[in-house]
Parts: sequence; structure tokens; C-alpha cells
Amino acid sequence: MEWMSRAPFSLSPQDRRWVEETFRSLSLEEKVGQVFVLLCDELSEEKMQYVLGLKPGGIHRFPNGVSWETLASSAVFLQEHSRVPLLLTGDLEFSFFAVKIGDEGSEFQTQMGVAASSDPLRDVERMARIAAREGRALGYNVTFSPVVDINYNFRSTITGTRTFGSDADMVRRLSEVYVRVLQEEGMGACAKHWPGDGVDDRDQHLVTSCNSLSRDVWEASYGEVYRGVIQAGVQSIMSAHICAPALVDGPDRFVPASLSGDLTITFLRERLGFNGVVISDATPMAGFASQGKREDLLPRALDAGCDIILFSEDPEEDVQIVLDAVKSGRVAPERLDEAVLRILAWKAALGLHRVEDWSSHVRGLMEEARASREEHARWAEECFASSITLVKHENDILPISPQRYRRVLLLESRPPEVFGPSGFTPFKDYLEQEGFWVTRMEADVLPDPDLYDLAIYLLDHYTFMSEGRASIPWAELHGGAFRSMWRFWDDIPTVMISLSSPYFLFEAPTVGTYVNVYSPAEVGLKVLVDLLMGRREFRGRNPVDPFCGMEDVRGSCGG
Repeated sequence: MEWMSRAPFSLSPQDRRWVEETFRSLSLEEKVGQVFVLLCDELSEEKMQYVLGLKPGGIHRFPNGVSWETLASSAVFLQEHSRVPLLLTGDLEFSFFAVKIGDEGSEFQTQMGVAASSDPLRDVERMARIAAREGRALGYNVTFSPVVDINYNFRSTITGTRTFGSDADMVRRLSEVYVRVLQEEGMGACAKHWPGDGVDDRDQHLVTSCNSLSRDVWEASYGEVYRGVIQAGVQSIMSAHICAPALVDGPDRFVPASLSGDLTITFLRERLGFNGVVISDATPMAGFASQGKREDLLPRALDAGCDIILFSEDPEEDVQIVLDAVKSGRVAPERLDEAVLRILAWKAALGLHRVEDWSSHVRGLMEEARASREEHARWAEECFASSITLVKHENDILPISPQRYRRVLLLESRPPEVFGPSGFTPFKDYLEQEGFWVTRMEADVLPDPDLYDLAIYLLDHYTFMSEGRASIPWAELHGGAFRSMWRFWDDIPTVMISLSSPYFLFEAPTVGTYVNVYSPAEVGLKVLVDLLMGRREFRGRNPVDPFCGMEDVRGSCGG
């Protein structure tokens, strides 16, 4: 285990002894199970028992809308019924996946919103502390964050507000702080998506995508980001279904990192010196699955340097595929052993083997997290107040008030129904509490300037697998396909507000006033009302070019 002296794990002699003894005690079947993190999307005892029966190294749970009690009790059950402590993973990103962790969690800004803050280093540290404290209170010990991609392509379908923006140096600095604080708080970090998303405008959920930068440009951008997080001690990196042809010499230039030893072993491990755990991105994704038959792909992923295989639609079959590959020699026993030792060392570094009573452990962390929620709520409000960005302001529309604009026409989009039925935000209620008369745009409503003093577009529309890219849903907003051509802001003073993509101005370049919020969190909507009414000053700064390089649409810029 000489590599451990260079790994980002601080292990005591007792920790090392546990790793070695546990490793020697594992059967071949148990070693194979260790390289899988399986999804448990239903937290019933029956489903958890089924997943545990496959003896995985980790289990992934989605926190979206799930109660803290359910998440905490499921974590206790899973750990108490596993011979080897489990990596309990989650995407604790504060992104469109979930603006908070579980039903009682604290809302927080997205990564791009943090980068827009007037004090981004303060806010990224707070972001990491909330993710770690509240995540650990629910049994999570690994989060698949931060997203260290660079949002170079405004048409990118999957990066957007999940990133720290388009400035590589800002991405590096904020990612380093996030990793350091997260791991100080006892939560394992996972930087993603190696070798870097945000260049291609395709989504690796649907197709193998490509980081097409030249080697020199990659080195000066993504390379610096990954060197930064490795130096900061990041414990794991997610190898994505993204190719980077400029980094590979030879015929396999368009093989995705999750299947490329050139990218993951030669470049990430040997050239950049990363010695932590490499996790494949979700293997049911088309960027992986479209590369061949699954019985060939899973062994290839291990051979290519992935220590953990993420997710499975048929976990029994997948475990058997890898077991057969090891028995037949398609995967060398030494490669399997290396992966298992790294995983066990990570578990030891997280202190999982030292927990004697999982119920008391998790309950104690939950009490601490609940006691911190008032502080976390204050941090969130301060972050939104520092980050919401007035990108464009013409015609002296702001500040608004019921005396000036009593009759408001609200054109509000809903997010895609990816994680269940979607609904409108409470923004309309907040305006009415201030004394505005608000009418939501519907098919029988006309934007008549004699009836309305102000129009507000509220865009809560991101893209996630379901669409090619996030575009303004004009037909939905206006109440019909032919109405999608209406543009009435020369007749009615109009404010356009985005809660998601920071780039909607590209499709509405002549709108007079435009605001980026970066998140649909309710605490942000409350701060937004204060800003629109002049009770606070806009302090956010653009972390990307919201005009998408189109100089002729700039107008006046308040960001």
C-alpha cells in the first residue's frame, strides 16, 4: 500500500490496520461488491434489504423532498445492516436537483450564485459548511460536489448555474475552498466532471460529449482547476462520459474518460498526481451505455482506472458481470484489489469504522444541524442579498412600488417535471403581500397597457435531459404558440427575471430590465422583492457573460 503515502487520506496506524484486516477478510464476491455504489431510490425496508444483499461499497439516496426523519433512519438501518461501513452518497449541490437537503434543510444559493456574490469566498465556505453539517445529520458521508466544470459554452445543457461560472481562476479558487471546508467538516468531497464539462453543448446523459479545447488551453483552464482541488486534498474525482481528444495520444482520442486509461490513469493519476478514489459517473447514462455492451463496458471502466462503478439498472446482473470478469482474468485481480483498498482507505479516513452506535451518532449530528438552522438561514439570506445581479436596467423602471405599478401582469414559467410535478413559485404571493394587484398570464389574458402598469417575467426554466438547451418558453408564458411572438415591453414597463439560466437575455435582447437570481429558492425570492422595491441595493456581479458575446445587445449594464 505504498500509494497511500501519496493519497489524500490521513490515516493513523490503527486506521491502516483496520483497512488491511478488513481487506483480508473479504471474499472475492465481497470485493466485487465494494466497487459498486448502488442507487436506493425507495427507502422502504424491503428495498434497502435488497440492495444490502448485494454487499455494495456504497448506496446513493436522493434527498429531494424526503423528510429528515426518513433519511436519518434509513442511514442508520443501512449502516447497522452492513458488515463493512457504507459510503452513503448524495448530490448535495444546492442546484436544480434540490435547493436544500431534505424537507427541513436550509436553502442556499447555487454555485454560480455564490460566484456572483460580492463576497464569494465567505459564501462558498458557508455553502460547504451547510452541505456538510446537514448532510452528515442525515447519514451522508460523501457528496458528489463541487462541480468544478467551467461554463464556457452558454448553450451547455447541463452545467449552467451548477458551476462557479466561466472564469477558470474563480472556479479554481472557490472549488479549493469548498473542498477544504467540506472535508474539514467530515464530509467526503467529489470533484466532477473529469476531464471537464461546459465546452460541449450536448449532455452526457444523452450522448458521449467532448471537451474540445486544445491541450494548451485545457492546461491553463481545467488543468489548473484540477491541480487546485488535488492540492486542496480532494478525496475523490468523478470520471465522466466526456472525451478530451487533445489530452490523448493515439487512436482512442474520442473515448470518454470513464472508459479511458489514457485520461484517468495516465493523465489524472500519473501526470496530475491524483491518488484518491476515482468514481465513474452514472453508468446508465447514454454517454457510457452507447459505447458498447454492458458486459464489456463495466470491466473496461475498472481497467480504465475507475475504482467505483456508479449506479445500475440491474445491480444483480452488473455485480455478476464484474465477478465473472475477475474470475476470467478480463479484470486483473491486482486492479480489483487496488480499487478495494482505496475505497476502504477512504472509509477509514472518514472515520466510518470508528462509529459504535449509528443511531446515537446520526441523532447527535441531527440535533447539532437543527440547532444551526437559524444561523444557516441568515447565511443564505446574506448570500442572496450579495449575489442577485441587476444585469441590465433601462427606462428607470426600478424601484417598483404599488403606488407606481399597482397592476402587475406576471408571466411565470414552471421548471420541467424531472423530479415530479412542478408548480409555480410563491413570488405572486410575496408581491400581493406588498400591496400589488397581480394577474398571472393565462390564455384568456391580454397584455393591455390600459389594464397593467408593469409586466414581470419570472423564468424558472432549466434543462435536464428533456431538452436540447434551456430556452425561454414563450408559448407557455404567453398562453399559446402564436402568442409566442408577442413582445410588448415598449407598451408596458417590463422586468425579466431568471431563476435559472443566466443567459436568457440572449433571446430577449431589447427587454429594458433584466435580473439574474441563479436559484428558485424561496429565501432568494424574498430578497428579490426587497431588491426590486429598493429596500436593498443590488450587489451581485456577473460570473459569466450574460450577453453571450453579443456586443450589440448590451445596452446599459448594472452588473
